Amino acid sequence: MLKVIGCLLIGAASVGLAISFGVELREHLTLLYDLRQLLVDISQEAQYSLLPMERILGTRIRSNDPRLTEICGDISVRLAEKNGEGGAALWRRVFDGERQRLGLTETEEDIIENAGKAFFGKNTEENAKNLSLYLERLDYVIEHTRSEQKEKQRVLQTVSVMGGFMLMILLI
Repeated sequence: MLKVIGCLLIGAASVGLAISFGVELREHLTLLYDLRQLLVDISQEAQYSLLPMERILGTRIRSNDPRLTEICGDISVRLAEKNGEGGAALWRRVFDGERQRLGLTETEEDIIENAGKAFFGKNTEENAKNLSLYLERLDYVIEHTRSEQKEKQRVLQTVSVMGGFMLMILLI
């Protein structure tokens, strides 16, 4: 009787693990879409409102991901302190510190950190060109992640369920 219960628990755990892998991959892709939308929102708000960046990031920008809203608020506060650090360098430093929390890969982090240059450049035309380059790179990464997601999800689900079945066989 205990072996049967153990087998059921192992089976449920392996299926749960497979589901959690799929959810994690989907959440990462959603974060990339939210980051892209955040960059576009900041750019549009900067073009149309002509407010200082600390006001735009602090009061005008809201993201679906509360972590991104918090990061923008942090950048806004640090910009308002006027400690002599440039906006692009501050953007880079804050996002570098948040890499682990957001779960970004090195490529994704590099794109997002460098995208700060598109908001703190010398003129709006240069900023728009920089932003379009970073958005292109981010679109490529998103497309690559989407194509890999299905394959990774299939492999991870198969491995976790098969591992669970192997454990059940060993238990019996």
